Amino acid sequence: MKPAKFFVYGTLQCGEPRAKFWPRSPLRVEPAFVLATMHDLGPYPAIVEGADRVRGELWTIAAEDVEATLAALDAVEGYNQGGADWYIRRLVPCHTFDGARHEAYAYFWADPSGIADTPLIPADPEGYRDWKRRNLQLPT
Repeated sequence: MKPAKFFVYGTLQCGEPRAKFWPRSPLRVEPAFVLATMHDLGPYPAIVEGADRVRGELWTIAAEDVEATLAALDAVEGYNQGGADWYIRRLVPCHTFDGARHEAYAYFWADPSGIADTPLIPADPEGYRDWKRRNLQLPT
């Protein structure tokens, strides 16, 4: 079994409130992006299928830590917990800023139609949608 990669874009990122729920230390964390549409749900974001560049972090987890990590993150994201899913886990192409492409797990909002009217995270001057930077006042 190879190491697993996880793309996170909201409260599971380093320094964010749910970063403490990672059950093991990563082998590596690096800036990355996926193609999706990012909604601002107030205290947390959600992504759905789309073509915007969403910036976040790519976490690489050791092979022996994958099952514990999947279980912990599935619980945090409300996926496959016996009721209606909040998010669903998918493997998606993820790109690091050195030009490499990776397959990574990412959590997408389970019911895109339910958040269609919520605000989108605005793109920064580089064209990335970044939840951590959503409230920064950027120069005009």
